[in-house]
Amino acid sequence: MKIKHKFFVVHCLIVFIVCSVSLVALQAALHIYDGLLYDESAKVLNLSTINIENELKRIEKLSYTLVSNRDIQNYLVNLKSRLSSTKMAEIDWDLTDILWEYVFERNVASVNLIDSQGTQYSGGPPIDEAMVRKLVPLAAGKEGVFSFVPDPTGAFLIGCRQIRRIHNLSLEPLGTLIIRIKIAELVSQSTTGENNKEVILLILDGKKEIYHSNRLPELLGKNFVFAKNTAYSLQKVNGRRFFESHTRSDFTGWTYFNILPYETVFKQIILMRTIILLIFGILFLCTIFISLRLARNLTRPIESLTQKMKKVEKGDFALESFSPEEAARADEIGDLQRDFAIMIRRIDALIKEDYTKQIVIKEAQFRALQAQINPHFLYNTLESINWLAKVNQQKEISRMVESLGHLFRSAISSKEAVISLGEELQLLDDYITIQKIRFGERLDYQPQINPGWRELRIPKLTLQPLVENAIHYGLEKMLGVCRIAVQTLEHEDCLEILIADDGPGIDEDILEKLKTGVVKPQGLGIGLNNIDDRIKTIFGERFGLTVVSRLEQGTTVSVRIPKAEGATDV
Repeated sequence: MKIKHKFFVVHCLIVFIVCSVSLVALQAALHIYDGLLYDESAKVLNLSTINIENELKRIEKLSYTLVSNRDIQNYLVNLKSRLSSTKMAEIDWDLTDILWEYVFERNVASVNLIDSQGTQYSGGPPIDEAMVRKLVPLAAGKEGVFSFVPDPTGAFLIGCRQIRRIHNLSLEPLGTLIIRIKIAELVSQSTTGENNKEVILLILDGKKEIYHSNRLPELLGKNFVFAKNTAYSLQKVNGRRFFESHTRSDFTGWTYFNILPYETVFKQIILMRTIILLIFGILFLCTIFISLRLARNLTRPIESLTQKMKKVEKGDFALESFSPEEAARADEIGDLQRDFAIMIRRIDALIKEDYTKQIVIKEAQFRALQAQINPHFLYNTLESINWLAKVNQQKEISRMVESLGHLFRSAISSKEAVISLGEELQLLDDYITIQKIRFGERLDYQPQINPGWRELRIPKLTLQPLVENAIHYGLEKMLGVCRIAVQTLEHEDCLEILIADDGPGIDEDILEKLKTGVVKPQGLGIGLNNIDDRIKTIFGERFGLTVVSRLEQGTTVSVRIPKAEGATDV
């Protein structure tokens, strides 16, 4: 396969894999989201169930308060006796007044009381006789336990309880208490969640229906089958999908069902899934088209460049010009074509210049040999001058020439960059010998070096340039004697070498220029900054050079180097 075909196949394969993985990941994420939503719906149902149960418990406690009311107990006992019509009317008025006090409790529609003679006393709308005949035996059979039964109209939930005499714990039946509960309002108050208007709530006692939302018959009819083995399920009824979750109450024994139309919860997810699939399809088609164009655009100039390379391989350096389209390319392929043209022209020029360069190399080698001869010629010349000085009894000239030879040999020798402190001091002594002959008694050189530290390592030509600066900016600037002292101070982790003079000092501006290298010192031309950098490079940032100078008070240079192991005081 050609590169463009490989590029196209690989590109399409990558896009296909990315789209497939994305779809699988999306499907997995939506599946996880479904499960989380199911769990959340079950939690909401549990919370709604707890709210309903708590309200029913409150009403049950209210019923106990009524049946244990002392006045109600006395009135019901008296009603069992033969009373005058006036007394009966008075009791009727008092009982009704007590019952009306509880009608204004939350979610209570009416409070009704049936005495032992079957007479009804009502706080709120009375209950029809047929329902009374049904509730009285039911309450009696429960032996004082508060029981709930659905109202035939479906608008209320009825709670009933037998009233027994508490005095002397005789438990003599006195009547029946009936409380009618606004079940629709109670459910509305207890149902939570953003979609509570869409929620359909159904409450069953076994197979007997206690309550259902008004929309239940409209949406489901009698075709809904409730799952028994799981806390929730997804079912399809009348062409529509519904999500159902349920839980059972330990207080009443009822089963609460929460039914929600599937599209209400998942309509945004379904729309998003459809849009993503459509986008992936369009993206894949666009990828095929772009891959074909891009592969052809990349490989066509490479094929043209390959043909030109084959001609160069045969020795033909007459490069054909590129087409305007190829010459105008500003990408990597265009750079490759231009670089190839430049390379061919340079190869042609290099072949023509090769002979000339060989001659230049031989001339450079010859000059290098001459440069090696020059130092030996200088050493030999100095030896000859020294011999003539000794023959003519010129001891000072002889000493100066010897010191100059030693100094010159040490400065340009190719030995190591780091030498011992003893070797550095010997180099300094050769330099002082020359300057002593020049300045005579005006130069008062006072070395105070502890011999025990002569084996310490120090960069070559560290002390000599510092003493040279002391002579130039101290001795040469004054008429009298200049004292230059070199001494060592031992510290815990380093050795400090001080070069101090009592000359006129160095101006701050000149001192700063010496440090930065703007002003070069005399002699070998090694600046303070150069010395400091070499010490820090070899030994670390903790070591180096410090200069302190004050006008008319002299100059002191401090050199800090690490102490060598095994050095001893002598």
